[in-house]
Amino acid sequence: MNLSREYINIYNQYLKSINDTKKEIKTIKVIQKITIKRKEKATEEEILALEKENINIEELPNSKKASNKIYNFSNGDVYIGKIIDGKMNGKGIYTFIEGIEYIGEFKDDMKDGNGMITFNNGNTYTGAFKCDKMNGIGQMIYNGGNEYIGNWENSKRNGMGIYKWNDECIYVGEFKNNKMDGNGSCYDSTGRLIYKGDWKNNLAHGQGTYIWEEGKRYEGEFVHGKRHGQGTFYLDNELVYEGTWKFDKPSIFNRTLDEIFSFII
Repeated sequence: MNLSREYINIYNQYLKSINDTKKEIKTIKVIQKITIKRKEKATEEEILALEKENINIEELPNSKKASNKIYNFSNGDVYIGKIIDGKMNGKGIYTFIEGIEYIGEFKDDMKDGNGMITFNNGNTYTGAFKCDKMNGIGQMIYNGGNEYIGNWENSKRNGMGIYKWNDECIYVGEFKNNKMDGNGSCYDSTGRLIYKGDWKNNLAHGQGTYIWEEGKRYEGEFVHGKRHGQGTFYLDNELVYEGTWKFDKPSIFNRTLDEIFSFII
């Protein structure tokens, strides 16, 4: 059984959302270049007013037509965009002195809307933000080549998503608190289904089916990644064993066959 068409459609749907965000980011980068070329820098008074705890809003741009400016803050951070009502609002770019860069939409000094953030460890996230956190549909490209695309909640992988390792193996299913948790399927680098069923804490846990090759499979219970509990083993699509399993092996009287044979010998 190869990679499901349904999951390919889900991936393409997610990717369309990401590509739309990338188009917005390109537009913001153009604005950045124009602003830098024109040397439209904020005055020291404007920056000082923003950095103070008590901001005099009346002295700052209050119109949605406020111009884009370069704000070089005293801590080394740089913001290129608009200040409305004394806060970063609209589309802009914020570069932290630590090497983190965010390009996208702001609302009241927070990342909010669509954008892209590049972390100082090399990871890059593109997608939706809400209240300064990754929320909604997004794609994370990890510095080692792995990729996750799908739902995020409070900057964690939560809900339906697709995780692809750099060796081309793929997991498609539910996530909870950054981990594979719920119902999902795992495919090898050729797109062949390996496991389908329940997951918990990144391991097969609950009811599932593990497939070695065509006609050779296990259907039944899993505990912490092991075939454990009631299960059935098929070879050449013929029933070979049905009963209790213990840590990946058939079990009789609560002992694996290897344990039984050792007593006999």
